[in-house]
Amino acid sequence: MTSRHTSTLTDSMAWAEAALRDCEEILQAKAKAALSEGRYDEAVHLASFARAVNETAARAKHVRLSKASAGHQGLTYAQPEDPRLAEYLARSDGQPAWYTRDRDVLVKTVTSKKSGNRYTVRASRQQVEAIVGYLAANGDPDHPIPTRRIFTALSVDGSAPPAYQGHVVLGWLRQIGIIVKRPGTSGYVAPEAHLLDKQFDDLWRSLPPHM
Repeated sequence: MTSRHTSTLTDSMAWAEAALRDCEEILQAKAKAALSEGRYDEAVHLASFARAVNETAARAKHVRLSKASAGHQGLTYAQPEDPRLAEYLARSDGQPAWYTRDRDVLVKTVTSKKSGNRYTVRASRQQVEAIVGYLAANGDPDHPIPTRRIFTALSVDGSAPPAYQGHVVLGWLRQIGIIVKRPGTSGYVAPEAHLLDKQFDDLWRSLPPHM
């Protein structure tokens, strides 16, 4: 890619990021207004859209910064074979990291600080639905659910999938604000647990497609 094309791309990404941030701000204001007027279902959907726009804006920012950096070398994408690396990447909250969907698969893309390579770690939609269903049935805004208990929902066919797949799901739910990690514990609270089942299809569709 020539320097002229790189400059054009970074300018476009800067414009896209600013436009998305403006959209996010409008959606947040609308969600707050709906909440104050008791239109709770509308507020939940608007807040979900705002979170999706926020994540897309973060992706635009990452593209802009990565293309503006020296060298502009292409990054390698790989699904890590080492389960320890996969679990580390799945648990990582470092940036840049984002979530997309590849058909019926949730994909977390994260950049290794050590190698600079991009890796993807994945969980099936069935596993996402299993955890969301468990949280909807057992979630409590005042009592955190231990991670190990949440992961019992993943054994949908009697097998024990790798733990990193559960961390991929929890990472996405944390990023969009559906669950909150309680400080000083290994558990999560789900403030809107009773709405999770109703929200799920909208939340899934809000994921950008994996490229």
